[in-house]
Amino acid sequence: MLITFSGLDGAGKSTLIEWLRSALEEQRHRVAVLHLEHDVGVYAAVRRLREGAARLAWRRSGSATPAASRGPIATLLRRIRHAVVWSKVVRRLIYPLDVVVFLCYRAYIEGIRGQVLIMDRYFYDILVDVSSERARWWIRWLKRITPTPMLPLLLDTGPEEAYARKGEYSVAYLRDRWTAYGEVFPWVRGGVRLRNDDPGAARAALRQVVFWRMGDARSASPAVLGQP
Repeated sequence: MLITFSGLDGAGKSTLIEWLRSALEEQRHRVAVLHLEHDVGVYAAVRRLREGAARLAWRRSGSATPAASRGPIATLLRRIRHAVVWSKVVRRLIYPLDVVVFLCYRAYIEGIRGQVLIMDRYFYDILVDVSSERARWWIRWLKRITPTPMLPLLLDTGPEEAYARKGEYSVAYLRDRWTAYGEVFPWVRGGVRLRNDDPGAARAALRQVVFWRMGDARSASPAVLGQP
């Protein structure tokens, strides 16, 4: 079974994923958790190379201070980051390759190891990243080649609340992303929006929908997946 969590930074994905992992393992389900942008595919590999190169540059400079970040190597790395990591065109081109790599991961984890696979972020988040008015046809094609999870979840946390929780990105940036989620996620077959403003209610709703999708008769038991 594939369960995916999408949503803004600060929506509470990591917290709910850890709770779900523990709760499933208590019920003797074997679970694997992967982060799409850190663990799977070409884009994740590029990020790891970039971060490793940045650490190497800092070590060679003898300092990780802002002054060190103004050297020629750091400048080159920033240009690579802008050209690859933040380029919508490059990410759209990489997308089909990452889908193929992900299918291999999924075949191994679900098919061979028999584990429930939980994804922290999924390809729907990438579609939000690369969406634009001029590329709607391209986004729809990428959506067509995206494997549909058994349970695709969108944490329904708005930009102001997400900013208050994490504060990593501006409210304006989060608002633009939230608008894009509103355009992308309705295309997702079987997608579920999950409110996460009340942790107990969110866990209860997650427990219910997970076992309903798994077709597990034990979902009727209040002890399944623990008490919220």
